[in-house]
Amino acid sequence: MPVIDTKHLFENTVNRDLLVRDLLLPIFTGVPPEAIQYEILQQGLMQNGKILLTLDVWALVNHQLQQLMHVWDGPDIPIYILPIKNGFVKNGVAYQNGICLFVSPRVTIKELHALFSHEYHHMCHRQFIKEPPTLLDSLIMEGLAEHAVEELFGEHALSSWTKLYTMDEVKSYWQTHFVSALQIKGLHNHKPFLFGDELVGLPPWIGYCTGYRIIQSFLEKHGPMNQIELMKMDAFLLTEMAGFI
Repeated sequence: MPVIDTKHLFENTVNRDLLVRDLLLPIFTGVPPEAIQYEILQQGLMQNGKILLTLDVWALVNHQLQQLMHVWDGPDIPIYILPIKNGFVKNGVAYQNGICLFVSPRVTIKELHALFSHEYHHMCHRQFIKEPPTLLDSLIMEGLAEHAVEELFGEHALSSWTKLYTMDEVKSYWQTHFVSALQIKGLHNHKPFLFGDELVGLPPWIGYCTGYRIIQSFLEKHGPMNQIELMKMDAFLLTEMAGFI
């Protein structure tokens, strides 16, 4: 399936949120339209105005999709590229049945490739995870996806959250906040751990950094290993072999 043609949504479109909501109905099976609309606005959809992109993001992502489908034996899924509101450069979300990428004219080819690779890795990895995922599943999923970005494009392509906290800092939060919560299920329950929550003493992006540090530790001890082998590994076993459990 090629990347969905959404060029018209970058024009000065009236009721863009409603048009996008209706376009995304196929990947939100059973979800009320109002909930879809709320979700895409939360993720950064630009409601008003026109965006002029300098990159053919649709062609770039489509080419990368074909490559990664082959390399990772991944699913053929719809990809929706949408305008992001002013002040933001990019965002990506991997839903159950498709991916949404939110981009601005400031996004670079490197950033676009890293963004899509991270989200598409989630889609590939989910084929091997039982639903609903545990918190440990979510941590490993984020760590593996960012390691895949590093493997494909080098350290310079990594998200800034990978270096926010040292291994010692991560292991400290791991013992005080994460160990007792690893079996919590449901993505909505994982957000405070992934993104941080000052009310419970978790700093920004701590879960993402933790996932990356777990994979880093595992590969230092047992790597190298290809992405498909890593995706298939049990999250608990991987974490144990990394020295975190």
